Amino acid sequence: MKNFRTNITKGTAKARHRDGRITEHERYFLHYNDPATGKRRQKRFKTKKAAESAQNKLIKSADELSRRSAEPPTLKEAVEYWLKSRENTVQPHTFQSYRQVSRDWIIGPALIGTSKERQQYGITRKPPRGTQLVQMLGADTKIDEIRTAQIRMWYLEIRKLATPYVARCARKHLSSIFRLIEEDFDIRLARMPTRAGPAYRRKPRQLLTEEQVKTVLEEAQRDKKWGVYYAFGFLTGTRPNEQLGLLWEDVDLVRGRVNIRRSQQPDGTLKPFTKTEAGMREVPLNSILLEMLKDWRERCPRLDGKLHRVFPAQADELKRGTKRAQHSDGGFSLNNYRWRVWYPMLERLGLPQIPPYAARHMVISFLQAQGVEVGLVAKIAGHASPQITLQYYTHAVREDDGMMDQLNAAYGLGNKHADRETGVQT
Repeated sequence: MKNFRTNITKGTAKARHRDGRITEHERYFLHYNDPATGKRRQKRFKTKKAAESAQNKLIKSADELSRRSAEPPTLKEAVEYWLKSRENTVQPHTFQSYRQVSRDWIIGPALIGTSKERQQYGITRKPPRGTQLVQMLGADTKIDEIRTAQIRMWYLEIRKLATPYVARCARKHLSSIFRLIEEDFDIRLARMPTRAGPAYRRKPRQLLTEEQVKTVLEEAQRDKKWGVYYAFGFLTGTRPNEQLGLLWEDVDLVRGRVNIRRSQQPDGTLKPFTKTEAGMREVPLNSILLEMLKDWRERCPRLDGKLHRVFPAQADELKRGTKRAQHSDGGFSLNNYRWRVWYPMLERLGLPQIPPYAARHMVISFLQAQGVEVGLVAKIAGHASPQITLQYYTHAVREDDGMMDQLNAAYGLGNKHADRETGVQT
């Protein structure tokens, strides 16, 4: 890159301690011009090797920035660049979906056929007999040549070929790619089209009523084998993969808190992160769940004689023989939890067959219905923003009868009513 200069010098750094002592340390200083602003910068390192490594990376990134600014990337290059930036920031299965949608629906070509035929094409990259390929935006298309009108027609085409959900995912990914390229390559790209298609209306999620949840919790207190497994979701609002990934070292029964800091993958392995960074949180335990966990701790299956998983697969379940019933450290897979614990409980109680995730939905909705401040609800739920809580988890869990009468209390009128003709309060 032209006009980019960098050099390393050796010097001494002084440190003043609280007791007044001054110590000197040998340091290496990397001097360079910021590729973005041109201003002179300096970084300090303990060893020359570390300084040289940083210098090499800086030179490489400066050359890369120079090449980017000279020629905008193709759509394929932009997609690969975006995928690389997301690879270690999301769950592996989420990243796989990013790759699949980007490959099949952004770059293309896409296959016209059944979902099974599209799945086969995704694996083999060979179109099944009798199917047809349709061009998408194209691998070799320069990203700065894509226009808003082209994006609109592309989006509508995906809606027709696949589903509105796939179209929304592809559009969302393309928007993220465009914003990243704009920021890193310093170029201006087309805007995403507004009102690109019919408005999306999310189907109401089926939930249990408060009385039905009460029935579930009463059953959980009687059920000494599985009760705490299904009560936990209704009383904490954690995601199912966060619950099944919980270890006893994360549970503080003295303070009445659980520390959510990992999640379980579909194969039972544990990952030291949650769905998002905001998901790393503490969740308080109410008195019912606290007592249930204390009792369960005494009976919980051990791993090599020690407490490990809070919700492990139990011995008699392993004898039923599916290969994925239990991970090597005793983990209970989500699929087995659904079909051996969750759905049998709902069937036994004569309740709707809602998925385990609905318990989280109900906790968040019920807390909002009770008037808990939305910022606190978002914190408990592990949402990065209260806007997410309001957008996706606000449901009518109560009837609205008498709702407007609450204004009387807000205005300091109590339960007084006004005569319609005279306006006199009675």
